[in-house]
Amino acid sequence: MIAMPVKTDKEEAILAPLFGHAKYFAFSDEKENVTIHQNSADGGVKVVRFLADLGVKTVFLNHIGEKPFHLLLEQNIDVYFAGKERISFHEALEKFYQGALEKVTIKNYMSLLGDDEQHDHEDHHHGGCGCSH
Repeated sequence: MIAMPVKTDKEEAILAPLFGHAKYFAFSDEKENVTIHQNSADGGVKVVRFLADLGVKTVFLNHIGEKPFHLLLEQNIDVYFAGKERISFHEALEKFYQGALEKVTIKNYMSLLGDDEQHDHEDHHHGGCGCSH
């Protein structure tokens, strides 16, 4: 199952910039059936558990904190960068299936999803997320 935080519960829901505080998540199953559910978890760590419990294997994001990012990886959930522009879940799915979304790894996390204000210069210098992994 694929998931993406979205701003509304409408059919053409747009990517929400806040992972841990997104009001809704859009989901797509193996048959590409799309559903949107209200996010009952609050905060990145709880959202990761919520997604893992639902059987999510892939998420599309444009920002996430380090702790929830690493928890996603620990849960064997792949993270893909959906870009900084406005994008709907359907558009993100299409790009994903075309191979046009970049997979986020520990090495490219900071440049794609990281929050520059929360990291010191040394983290950037090493090109990683500055964590112990």
